[in-house]
Amino acid sequence: MAWETKGRTRYYTRSRRVGRRVVRESFGKGPEAHLAAALDDRRRREREAARAARRRQRSRWEAAARPLNELAGLAELFVRAALFAAGFHRHQRSWRRRRHGRD
Repeated sequence: MAWETKGRTRYYTRSRRVGRRVVRESFGKGPEAHLAAALDDRRRREREAARAARRRQRSRWEAAARPLNELAGLAELFVRAALFAAGFHRHQRSWRRRRHGRD
């Protein structure tokens, strides 16, 4: 999607994928080229607006989930402390009771 200059004339072209190949479409320099450029620009702006909306939504979700994540972290800390105090240890992501001969 670009205006290309050949000599003193500007032409509008668009690249698109067909299967594995990239095919270039030429729209020339007339009103069709200006219309295609305007449509491509509009689509690009719409995609950018949708992407920005998704980023805003994601940041709102992260802000809302932050207290819950902190609570989960504290709960995990308390569980670890309680299990350790009860004589358990971590072995390959699972909790096991320590043997009597060792501390």
